[in-house]
Amino acid sequence: MRIKKQILFLIVFGSLGIALSAQSVDLGSATAQIRNIASQAAGIIGGIVGLIGIGRCAYKFSNGDPGAVTALIEGIVGLVLGQIAAGML
Repeated sequence: MRIKKQILFLIVFGSLGIALSAQSVDLGSATAQIRNIASQAAGIIGGIVGLIGIGRCAYKFSNGDPGAVTALIEGIVGLVLGQIAAGML
């Protein structure tokens, strides 16, 4: 009875090892997808920051605030940095 259990054990785990080795995991596509997602997220976040800065600029211009040009520059820099970050990833 003990020998039959050992033979059954060897057959089950041997076939399991063969079945698992037949399947290969492609991590190259996973890293490419993660890189693509990070690049898109950087572009979106940079765009949102830039649009908020330009919105602040428009609000300051409409109220006659002297810091409107600074807000405009911050908005443009946010847009540019977001696109650079998306391009570098």
